[in-house]
Amino acid sequence: MSTDLTEKRTGPDVADTLRAHPRFVRVWLGQASGAVGDQLLPVALSLYVLHAGGGVAEVGLVLGGRAVSLVLCLLVGGVLADRLKRTRILFGADLFRAVLILTAAAALPWLPLTAVPLLTMLMGAGEAMSRPAARSLIPTLLPDALLERGNALVAAAHRSSAVLGALLGVSLVALIGTRWALALAGVVFALGALTVLNVPEKAPGTPEQRRTVLADAAHGLRAVRRRPWAMAVMFTVCLHLFAGTATALTLLPVISRDHFGGDVAYGVVLASMAVGALPAIVVAGRWRPRSPGTVAMLVLTVYALVPVSLAAPFPLAGVVVCFALGGFVVELYFVYWASALQRTFPGDVLGKVFALDQLSAYALLPLGYALVGPVVGAFGTTATLLGGGVLVAASSLLCLLVPGVAQLGGGDRTR
Repeated sequence: MSTDLTEKRTGPDVADTLRAHPRFVRVWLGQASGAVGDQLLPVALSLYVLHAGGGVAEVGLVLGGRAVSLVLCLLVGGVLADRLKRTRILFGADLFRAVLILTAAAALPWLPLTAVPLLTMLMGAGEAMSRPAARSLIPTLLPDALLERGNALVAAAHRSSAVLGALLGVSLVALIGTRWALALAGVVFALGALTVLNVPEKAPGTPEQRRTVLADAAHGLRAVRRRPWAMAVMFTVCLHLFAGTATALTLLPVISRDHFGGDVAYGVVLASMAVGALPAIVVAGRWRPRSPGTVAMLVLTVYALVPVSLAAPFPLAGVVVCFALGGFVVELYFVYWASALQRTFPGDVLGKVFALDQLSAYALLPLGYALVGPVVGAFGTTATLLGGGVLVAASSLLCLLVPGVAQLGGGDRTR
């Protein structure tokens, strides 16, 4: 690391340094606002389904609706992020979600339970448009030396907002009902849209550089395929979401009711994951290990505790600790991973690369949500959760055998 870079990383306070980039701050505020709605919505709808008489299978369909939409729409969002002004995409996506969720709140008494997965699918489409744009926008707003700090601050906003969203979701459903919880989610999405309105930005490319949509998507795919280490990490995270996240999140509200006294425990456990991520964000924003991929994959083995903690289940305090550790390791991984992609891939494919990253992560998630109910019926809750934990830990360690993973590419910008 050069002396100049070292001084930049050990000099001013994070907030003071990033405040020198007001465009980044505005985008960051908009994403933080939307993150509250992103977390509040699935909590409120999962509880709504359970209160209406649904069970594990119905909760899985509700959560799976969002995942299906992400799988179908993320690559389109990535192509758009490399063609249009990314701030306009963020504005449109937040406005779409605000209008949709406010309409759903107004129509909820007449909305059949079978339509709730469709609602989460439409909300997921808006999210699929915004994710690649938001993540590929960061390196245009910050210098290279501040990427870890910027990604860490974005992650901190998302995690802090997730705590607020989870607790608000449970509290509002309990105190004033699901309709008001949805209405609040709509308001925060509207605030996110207003925050990024008129943020100055150049379009990612010129008309001469643009290809057809299919050729543009293929260009992004080729960029990822030329980096086997990136493909290996993407596949590993896909297995984590399929075996660990889908299993744990589908069963958590049911186990909370059966073993921990009700819906409040559900919100507390979800919030603990977000709280646990906060110290990881500080660590990743300050510390750049020589082998970030080795650190990331080793700590991700700890994510196995998330499904395993529900298998016995552990006492509520133990589950809270395990979910907090899960949040810690995921966020440590994410900051290093996002920064590596931003450094490694050229700007004209970065939106598509982030879309492919998210697409690969969510590729098996709808299947995971759909399979939880049948697998639990066939093998039982404990075996399903333990199996998910084993797959998470084993895949993390096997990923390290792929060349390039240990260094996360080392910043190679070959096309």
